[in-house]
Amino acid sequence: MSTHSPAPHPHSWLRRYLRDGVQRVRDTWWQVLQAALAASLAYLAAGWIWQHRAPFFAAVAAWIIIGFTVEKKMRKVAEMSGGVLFGVLLGELAHYTIGPGAWQILVLVLCAALAARFLDRGVVFGVQSGVQSLIALLLPATPQLSPMGRFLDALVGVVVAILVLLLFAKDPRRAPQAASRQFFSDLAATVTSLSLAARSGSVDVSRAALHRLRAISQDATDRWRLANEAADELARFSPTGHKHAKEVQRLQGLLVGSDRAMRTARVVARRQVELQRAAPDVSLPRLADAYLQLFDAVGQLRTSVDTGDDFTQARRSLRQYCAYLTPETLLETEDGTIPGRVAHFAGITLVMQLRSLAVDLLQATGLNATQAEKFLPSLLVVSDGNVVGPRPVTKELDVVEPPTTTAMIETLILGEHRDD
Repeated sequence: MSTHSPAPHPHSWLRRYLRDGVQRVRDTWWQVLQAALAASLAYLAAGWIWQHRAPFFAAVAAWIIIGFTVEKKMRKVAEMSGGVLFGVLLGELAHYTIGPGAWQILVLVLCAALAARFLDRGVVFGVQSGVQSLIALLLPATPQLSPMGRFLDALVGVVVAILVLLLFAKDPRRAPQAASRQFFSDLAATVTSLSLAARSGSVDVSRAALHRLRAISQDATDRWRLANEAADELARFSPTGHKHAKEVQRLQGLLVGSDRAMRTARVVARRQVELQRAAPDVSLPRLADAYLQLFDAVGQLRTSVDTGDDFTQARRSLRQYCAYLTPETLLETEDGTIPGRVAHFAGITLVMQLRSLAVDLLQATGLNATQAEKFLPSLLVVSDGNVVGPRPVTKELDVVEPPTTTAMIETLILGEHRDD
């Protein structure tokens, strides 16, 4: 029997290509419309203000500043604007002093690039300086154009582009909300995989969850952080975005704890792999249930982002998740026993990381560390004949735990009694 996988459909790549193209159009159509509008308005404005017949650089500058750039932070806009103006200025000076030519290009590009590196550390500034200086040098000027006229056109294009960006900007909450939804979806998918691994006892499933989380978690965090920074600037500078400043600030606060939670989730996945290596094929149904409750809490966080509600429901779900977070609960196997000594120590490490994950998510909802820790069941480091490690304090200590002796500890660690 052949074991080869079926060949992909010959048209599957075409469908995927078309689907991706449609998605790109959906994601950028508003930005393209802004860029086209800015280029048109800049061309008209420069012609009206300076009476230039063909203010080419006004339209070009406006298009470049808006264009397809995803990162619409003010620093990036400032870099692009400065690079365009600086390049056109140098190109204009070179055009009217040394003229166009091969050696003139060498001198101009060298001076423009080195001056740009001196003035600004950004790559965008340097690239735009070089490109625009070349265009200004080599493009013939119209007879009616006065010296430095193209610089004035570029200046109009820059101003118009910035005004269009600020006046016609989208709701600044949209990008952070979309990034946070993807962030929590990635986290929820990992939690689901870890729950399946705990219930099935499969170390391969938990290892796959760890590898996936390592591959996507940093990108999800960076995308959210970038969206937050751009939204913060729009909320401060855009007249239409100022009213959303409070919600933008809320999303920024949510990222702080969520970022820590994502980092902790990577550690949790790694600890679960270690636990399942020590206890292969052992089902931990209560651990799986805890992950499912955590999945609900992550879903409540995602819902709160979309609705703008407070995090009351998310905190309730996290409180229910916290109720599982003791070794006696999480490390109970399907037959009611606990794993062996090595697996038990690995399990305790996992439990502590799951408790840290709870605190991180609670802090994401706006609680401080002290408030978040109150959600956790109390723990006490004890030892007896069955367990070494954290245990909840539910009764008086002398009733719950017998006195700890050196002989008992040696029995637990060495597996034998000491002869006195």
